Amino acid sequence: MPSVNFANAESEKEYICIANSCYLYTSPSLGVNNMSEIMVKHKDILTLEEDESGNLKVYDSFYSVLSVNGKTTSGYIFSQFVVENSSGIETYPTFNATLKNDTNLYEINGEEFTETDIALEKGTRVFLYEGFDNDITGYNAVAVKIGNELLYGYVLKSEVAPDGINPAIIYAITIALACIGIIMAFLFMKNKKKKSGT
Repeated sequence: MPSVNFANAESEKEYICIANSCYLYTSPSLGVNNMSEIMVKHKDILTLEEDESGNLKVYDSFYSVLSVNGKTTSGYIFSQFVVENSSGIETYPTFNATLKNDTNLYEINGEEFTETDIALEKGTRVFLYEGFDNDITGYNAVAVKIGNELLYGYVLKSEVAPDGINPAIIYAITIALACIGIIMAFLFMKNKKKKSGT
């Protein structure tokens, strides 16, 4: 685990959290088992670890958190969850998926997912910042733009349609592979019968 270098307080810039809420991580990697008990909420003020030149130190897309709202702490936050407080500009990621149906945003409390009152409409564009796998059970981490805010949370994987993945094409490929398998098995059995008959 990287050592924390506490920079001179006079040179530290302030940053704000742009997620609706998120837990700090104990080390710079995503995962439920890696979350600390420290929750950061929207617009909380953070100080982050900087190098000697005043640039933020990056650990695999994470920043090291030195304090939250003036209270000294330690942990790591995903870099896309924060912006510089003085900039007043929230940068948005390139959205890479669409919601299939109306749903609500979920948040995680420990290892439990709970539904929030934030409603998301069918067709809403989202950013899958932890990627997407073929397992359609469970939840997927997403970032979504609501008004002028970028909110982070989770939605059911079954409600997510990632860009570049066409379900009709996947279905057609599956059927084609099954048909090829049946034809190959039939030809193999036919050849086997010919050889045994000679």
